[in-house]
Amino acid sequence: MRLRFTRRHTSRRRSKAAGLMLAAVALGAAACSSSSSSSSTRPAASTAHQGYTIGFSNPQGTQPVLDTFQQALTEAAKRQGITVTSLNAALSVSNQVSDIQQFINEKVKAIVVFPLAGPPLVPVLTAARKAGIVVLGYNAVTSTSPITSAQQLYPFNADINQGLIHEGAKLAAQFVAKALGGKGNVLGVDIAAPVPSLHAFMHAEEADVTAASSGIHWLETVHDQTDDIAGAAGPVADALTKYHDNVQAVMAYFDGAAEGAAQALKAAGVHAVVVGQQGNADGIAAIRSGEMDATINELPYEQALIALKMVEDLVAGKSVPLVVHPPVQLVTKANLSSYVPWSTGLKEVADGTLTPPTTLSANPTVG
Repeated sequence: MRLRFTRRHTSRRRSKAAGLMLAAVALGAAACSSSSSSSSTRPAASTAHQGYTIGFSNPQGTQPVLDTFQQALTEAAKRQGITVTSLNAALSVSNQVSDIQQFINEKVKAIVVFPLAGPPLVPVLTAARKAGIVVLGYNAVTSTSPITSAQQLYPFNADINQGLIHEGAKLAAQFVAKALGGKGNVLGVDIAAPVPSLHAFMHAEEADVTAASSGIHWLETVHDQTDDIAGAAGPVADALTKYHDNVQAVMAYFDGAAEGAAQALKAAGVHAVVVGQQGNADGIAAIRSGEMDATINELPYEQALIALKMVEDLVAGKSVPLVVHPPVQLVTKANLSSYVPWSTGLKEVADGTLTPPTTLSANPTVG
């Protein structure tokens, strides 16, 4: 079944790309709940109606993609009579544990959590489930083992992924392999903080780009310690020195890191293909100026609408797919004219032009 968003007064088509991310974050020997093999369901509660509160555990509130998701979730929920309360963990696992406990204390109806870790979050998420709170993972599934039952996903009721580990990584790898003509050295830039989904994304990029051609070699993955442009520029500059400037491409975990890499390359007088991830305004501007060559656009405002629909259905006791994989897009200079700015997407969410889907599928596309 194709998943479509309801639109009014617009016929703009967006690119279609569905990611397959089928595996659980390693959550150890936590207590498990039972459900069907293809969907997650919770018993209908007497309070399953509009007027409740959703807590969003944001792992890093300064990241554009997460900020946009948060804004869209808040605006879309408001139109449904639902309140969203968000807390910023600032890349701290201990902060995230405290944030989730605060949501439990506030007796929210549901928690959307982008996990900074696996096992360390199990006790507090288990406590949330025992308190009758719906727990929706946002990028909780990071490996490739198939999810066939709710027990494998516990303590999450279900999970919405960003479409990066398979579809996004594949699109970026194909672009780089073609740009290099199947031959060259690639440097990766990952985040230093413990963000399982981003580490999995970078591993997927390495696997996909090296599998594309025997002539492509992954030199190493350096780490952005501060999750920003400057944090990437230094390690990339060091790597250029280490490899005597013999770097033909850089693949980064987010657009800011890609911009930092581009700055280091320019300073060293090295021309290389640079690919980022997110599709935020700065990344798009860098593609337009030629600083970057491509990015993976996550469409976070649409992900927020899917997440809201999943929460509403779970709170109402309805079945939802265990893992939902929203679409992502490869954005290059060649297709910039069809790129929809996130600010436009947020406006459409706020004014009701773009609304939550009426049905859910495991591999949604939008039209």
